[in-house]
Amino acid sequence: MKKRSASHRGSILAVTMIILAIAAMVAVGLASLAVFQFSDVARYEIYKNEFEVAEAVLAKVFAEITFLVEYAHPNLDTEIANIQPPVVSGYTVRNLSVVKLSEGMETISDPDSIWRGLALHSKRYRITARVHQDSRTSGRFKHPGVELTQDLELRYIPLYLFAIFYNANCEIHPGATMTINGRVHSNAMLYQGSDGSTLRFRDYVTAVKEIVHGRDPNSGLGLSRGNDSFWNGSTDVSMWSGSAWIDHNYPNWASVSQSRWDKHVFDSAHEVEVLSPPIPKIENAQGNLDAHQLIERADPSSPDEQPGSSLRQEKFEYKADLKIVKNPSTGAVEGYDSNGNIVPLSYPDPANPKTTKDIVTQTTFWDARERKTVSTIDVNIANLIESGRAPENGILYVSNEGANGVVRLTNASRLPSNVVNGFTVASDDPLYIKGDYNTVDKKYSLLASDAITVLSNAWNDANSTDARWSYRNANNTTVNAVVFQGIVPTQLSGGTTHYSGGVENFFRFLENWSGRTFTFNGSLVCLWNSQKGTGWWRYGNPVYTAPTRTWAWDPIYGGLNGPPGTPRVYNILRRNWNIRSL
Repeated sequence: MKKRSASHRGSILAVTMIILAIAAMVAVGLASLAVFQFSDVARYEIYKNEFEVAEAVLAKVFAEITFLVEYAHPNLDTEIANIQPPVVSGYTVRNLSVVKLSEGMETISDPDSIWRGLALHSKRYRITARVHQDSRTSGRFKHPGVELTQDLELRYIPLYLFAIFYNANCEIHPGATMTINGRVHSNAMLYQGSDGSTLRFRDYVTAVKEIVHGRDPNSGLGLSRGNDSFWNGSTDVSMWSGSAWIDHNYPNWASVSQSRWDKHVFDSAHEVEVLSPPIPKIENAQGNLDAHQLIERADPSSPDEQPGSSLRQEKFEYKADLKIVKNPSTGAVEGYDSNGNIVPLSYPDPANPKTTKDIVTQTTFWDARERKTVSTIDVNIANLIESGRAPENGILYVSNEGANGVVRLTNASRLPSNVVNGFTVASDDPLYIKGDYNTVDKKYSLLASDAITVLSNAWNDANSTDARWSYRNANNTTVNAVVFQGIVPTQLSGGTTHYSGGVENFFRFLENWSGRTFTFNGSLVCLWNSQKGTGWWRYGNPVYTAPTRTWAWDPIYGGLNGPPGTPRVYNILRRNWNIRSL
């Protein structure tokens, strides 16, 4: 019995030892699992923190590139390549780089893109950033950090690709039938309709804010029901549904507009992005960013216009190979090349070398819209060509002095042919075009000024003060150009409403055009408000009556070339995003 008891006790002891061993193994296993889980959580927290910081670094680089583009930095690629990583406490940013992947021309082919069909200049960059956490916990693990890449596409779109481009509210309300056969874009509201007539949009229409069938409330004008339609890619489709106008205020506008016009009409409901002109962001006296700076006089003493500055790069006067300006001290009109050398503005008459001919003359006439006598520098383009002194790079800048100073182009049916890519005239003053412009051997052409008035082939300065229409009757006239000018915007002033005149009155007139035709081929661009030609839009006696408007976007501007010095709008897109396995 004793032996059996001893044997039994031995068995129990053995079992107990086995159980204890198993318990110890389980305990060790559980402890190891706990340590592993703790480490795994710690690793995850480190990874998550690094990931968030890496995303913030990409966002910072994206914002900095956007800043450089917005401020029209002259050395963009160099500045982008030299972007430095941010300092983030507790983290090291490694391998930050911005590499240009490609650059060239492309035409947007994506059928769902708002900018489908646009030909533009594109640059693609790849941003890479690796982030490592520097904490004591992070030091316990061997890991290289988190590396992210983000592709960025920078698109530059020449403004002449649009039939109508407004950097502010765009209003279109013709009283006669009007067909717009090119793209229309507004960086704000698009108010449209027709007063009992027909308005047809025959291409894409985009607005950053709302597309509204109606008028700006400050215009003080009503709207008669007309026949208004958008294009669906193959035919005109009415905005009228039978009981209501289909515009931004229509139920389910975002989807209805896409199906009704086959993705040819977009506004804020479709998240249309602002197309920003790459102009320096310098504020005007009202604190607003003002593109009018592009046409203003150069000021080399300004801190904003020192060599290498973006503003100096963008102003037309700095771009011009020929500048014609009035000396405020002497009243004389003087010519200079881009290096400041004097360019004579008279030359020997080829037909009679003993006499001279003038490129420039000065005179005055009455502007009924502005209600004042203006003092003009007349530039005779035919004589400029004959003199052999047309600007080599095709950019002419003209500026008058004084509150009543204006500029007028005469004898300009033929433009200089010695220039490479067309002919551009810019001025900080109101610009008047007398007679046909660019109608013989048509070339790329840009007119950029504070305001633009068209005087017909029949205009006579001597009759400018006569209110009798029979003494100021226009005749048929044609202008072929891309036109940049300011407007006097629709507004409530002094308790009175004032209408801008709308796109249909984009050009200013001072004659009786009844029964006459004004033909225009080109692009209409409004980037600023007029600062010198500020007379309100007024219709009828004694200012003007409207011509028959034969207007069209010119297909010659549908390619990759255009007038020299033309500003471009830009669009920045984030493309492929990737987390790299390290």
